[in-house]
Amino acid sequence: MSSTQGSIETQEAIERFADALRQRIGADRFRLWFTHGIRFDVEQSEDDDAEVIVLLVSGPFAADRITKNFTTELRAASVMALGDRARFRLEIDQATEQPSLIDDDTSASKKQRGRNAKAGATADESDGRASSKKTSRTADKRGRGKKHGGAGKLSNLLSDSKLTRRSDELDEEDDDDEDRAPTSRSRGGSRRESGNTDHLPIPESLPTSGRTLDSFISGPCNDFAFSAATMAMSTPEIATPLFLHGPTGTGKSHLLAAIAEEFRRRRRMRRVIVLTAEQFTNDFVGSVNSTGLVSFRRKYREVDALLIDDVHFLASKTATLREALYTLETLSAAGKPLVFTANLPPADIRGLTGEVAGRMASGLVCPLLALDPATRLNLLTRLVKTRCVLDCDPSLLAEVSEAVGGDARAVTGVANLIGMLQRMFRREPTIDEIRQFGGDLMRNTRSAPSLRSIERAVCEAFGLEGDGLRGKAQTRRVSEPRTLAMYLARQHTGSAFTEIAKHFGRRSHTGAIAAQQKVEEWLASGKTIGGGDAAMAAADAIARVEARLRA
Repeated sequence: MSSTQGSIETQEAIERFADALRQRIGADRFRLWFTHGIRFDVEQSEDDDAEVIVLLVSGPFAADRITKNFTTELRAASVMALGDRARFRLEIDQATEQPSLIDDDTSASKKQRGRNAKAGATADESDGRASSKKTSRTADKRGRGKKHGGAGKLSNLLSDSKLTRRSDELDEEDDDDEDRAPTSRSRGGSRRESGNTDHLPIPESLPTSGRTLDSFISGPCNDFAFSAATMAMSTPEIATPLFLHGPTGTGKSHLLAAIAEEFRRRRRMRRVIVLTAEQFTNDFVGSVNSTGLVSFRRKYREVDALLIDDVHFLASKTATLREALYTLETLSAAGKPLVFTANLPPADIRGLTGEVAGRMASGLVCPLLALDPATRLNLLTRLVKTRCVLDCDPSLLAEVSEAVGGDARAVTGVANLIGMLQRMFRREPTIDEIRQFGGDLMRNTRSAPSLRSIERAVCEAFGLEGDGLRGKAQTRRVSEPRTLAMYLARQHTGSAFTEIAKHFGRRSHTGAIAAQQKVEEWLASGKTIGGGDAAMAAADAIARVEARLRA
């Protein structure tokens, strides 16, 4: 066997392998099994010219457990990273130091490390190299680990990160620091000084943490979607596909992550894939240009559950939509749970083929609305308790909540602002101070609809051309949507009747006044407006257009 270690291509292959393995077994299990005491390498087989992923593990016990639990996933990840002929192999890394598991052996372990460091320093002096402990330890291992030297940089970085290491490991590291010189180094990077563990990030403040059902704030704006997500987790075969839609900041991605976590923990699903539609598209395009569709289809069709965020990104991507349709049909036939999110319901996403939209809507479609005042206040209260060092007066939070829009991200920004002001002033900030430093957040984060945006939304809802409402056509297919557009323009903008009539090509403001009266009559009678396949009840048309405006 000949090693290919050291090239940029090798490091990229290692990263692809790690990403593929993480997708298949989940981030938590990957962090537990493959970021401590394990390194990755790539070798070229001299027999059949195939590439081999080599996993250097710390001992025979770890090798045995990994072989029993992850053989299928390792084989699949190797194929995804290096192609159909790729293989993997486990080896015992003789150069890896075993951590002390018994407190009584701690002093002996430190003495052994000291002897190794002195031996390495002697070797370095004879070679004329630097005599730091990091270099000496590297020289001490050079004869044994030359073949795999420097392998697995991604794994080393992950294993050395304090965000992914247990508190007992950090304590042991700090104890070692007290007995070493300040310039001593570890294999994975520079040693942290003792005492830094007091400043570890609060778990709730991490970007990817806290997205569980328990941390989701339910209310009138999302009760239906929350109930559907709960049902999907308890009995996933009943409501699949589950489609969640709503404007940004309403909790769609939060529910998606919570469902995935429940699938892994509660349902014991091993292969749960959660990704965005953009990632799905990029993966598809990359597979066409490199590994081929076989590995791509194996990755997405041999899963226990598939969850895709922002599926409106797939619109008008013909090849990707076709592959997505076949993937959905395969998983649906196998009874696998499917969950999707978008800013609009499937039927309203322009560029989404009828087959894909129909498949996504065949389970349960659930809307999420902008946060109502009560839900917004509950969310702000919880965020302040989690992220701020001081408590806040409930009346202050209520006043702040009233001034923030229905976007949960804006509420999160306000909570972070309050925490920052508490640290700056060493006290609870006043409402005036919050407005002074967070005026943009305190105002409604959604821009008011314009005449142009209303016109575009009505045209999309009724399948008309972009400027179709400004012409002189008097057919029912055009005239009734135009009347509806003038009515909505009056409801959602501050434009005068004259300005509205002029924008839609009417000669007099009386046309806009008559439009308001007509639509009110349509709503009272339940009249169907529009023509052909796009015809719908006036109330449904208004709801559809307003959903587009919110999105």
